[in-house]
Amino acid sequence: MAKLLASEASWEAANVALQSHGGFGFAEEYDIERKFRETRLFQVAPISTNLILSYVGQHVLKMPRSF
Repeated sequence: MAKLLASEASWEAANVALQSHGGFGFAEEYDIERKFRETRLFQVAPISTNLILSYVGQHVLKMPRSF
């Protein structure tokens, strides 16, 4: 759950940074685009967000397996 929350917070911060910088957010000089790509990595590695949500649903909420 901590990884899920941290990855979502990081993604939101990257979106705000990119929006604030506008077109310059994609310029290599500002490193915003690199950080934007890195935050996407937090959502899929080493455990994807879907696997975390599946685990929570199955073990915490006692729902049946969805796969």
